[in-house]
Amino acid sequence: FSFKENLFKGFGSATRDSFRYVEDVDTEIIGGMTDAEHFDKTISALKTFGIEGEELHTLMRALCIVLQLGNLTFEPDPSVDGEGTLLVAGDELEKVTHLMGIGQEEIKNAITTRLVKARGEELVARLTPTQSRDSCDALAKEIYSQVSIVLLRKMNDMTCPVQLGGNADQAGNEKTKEKIVGCISLLDLFGFETFKKNNFEQLCINYANEHLQNRYVLDNFQSVKDDYE
Repeated sequence: FSFKENLFKGFGSATRDSFRYVEDVDTEIIGGMTDAEHFDKTISALKTFGIEGEELHTLMRALCIVLQLGNLTFEPDPSVDGEGTLLVAGDELEKVTHLMGIGQEEIKNAITTRLVKARGEELVARLTPTQSRDSCDALAKEIYSQVSIVLLRKMNDMTCPVQLGGNADQAGNEKTKEKIVGCISLLDLFGFETFKKNNFEQLCINYANEHLQNRYVLDNFQSVKDDYE
């Protein structure tokens, strides 16, 4: 069960419906456990891998930022001709700036504008509200992706066996040597998709799935066939 979907428990009176990214999840019981029970189990699992104290606090802060970014709202800027966006100031924006430790103007500039380089010059282009929403979502996805990478590295570090021994140093003390024999990797990819109207996105997803399926066949069946031959 997604850690992110349980995180709203740490926002006091907030519920899942308080956050845009997870408000459409209406299941209270999964696998016979409530959200709170899943959350406690997740925290316990993180501690098993050595994620606790300040490190756990930092992880929670990052996930809180992801949830709060989804609640930011954008409106057209009436003071600007053509494209331009207002990042609506309010409690949601204040929470994001507090969690990230940066000012509101920095958040606004990062999400509602983009830097364009042309002929050696740098120009600031204003984004529309829709583009700003996409930019904000992209930032949230990147933070969530980095959290996943940190967790994977932590799990790999904790599960890699350590081989004692090795060469002695100049003082005659025996050194320890780590031997990494494998790692845990996660692949999160959509399954095959076919809709009434299929776009370029479906082509890319299905193309990637075809290659993964082919790789699986080669690794599991072709290798056995080669052994028999």
